[in-house]
Amino acid sequence: MIFLPDNILKTLWKISIGTCSVFGPDMDFEIINKHKSFWKKVQKNKMGLTKELLFGVVSTDSNIVSMVRKTSVLRFVKGFCNVFNKEDLELRLDEYLRGSNVSEFFNKRRSFLISLPPEERIKYINSLKEKDIREYTKFSLINQYDKSLPKSGIYAFDLSNYTSLSRLGGFLDYIDENKVHKYLEKSALLAQKNYSSFREFAISSTVGILFSEDII
Repeated sequence: MIFLPDNILKTLWKISIGTCSVFGPDMDFEIINKHKSFWKKVQKNKMGLTKELLFGVVSTDSNIVSMVRKTSVLRFVKGFCNVFNKEDLELRLDEYLRGSNVSEFFNKRRSFLISLPPEERIKYINSLKEKDIREYTKFSLINQYDKSLPKSGIYAFDLSNYTSLSRLGGFLDYIDENKVHKYLEKSALLAQKNYSSFREFAISSTVGILFSEDII
């Protein structure tokens, strides 16, 4: 087992929780694959955050590839997050920190469901199957993963999207590098406070992504 210094663990949390977001991990994995010495530097406590690692977008000399990557970034920033400028960015980031409507929607249903005795939960969920398939699906998902989630529920969904949006906001020059570092520090601390491990965080964010379908 490799034991890493706290500063390296904190840096890994800062960039890795964004891999669990709706934007996904593809570009981060591409960056790590591009820098063959990445994990060696991590183990030697020599890992620094280059712009590529900080923003999570691979640099390239190809205009076509660069355009494709920027299109992917804008699909998440504009299409999913509904962010079109610096002001939108700050508002959306603040919403993610406070907890999005997806988390609120989830928490209300989870609180109701766990207030019922176990046998009543199943009866209630099954009663929804014919009259409201959307609610049936949501409650079934909550019931399936409830024991795998901590009290903070799918807040990881918000924190992972907050992290990706912060990084990509830096890439698009909506915020400067210092702000990106500051925001990533904040999300990493909240992630570690609310989740006992990265695995628990990743499960919670994934449940959030599944739950968010047809809500956003």
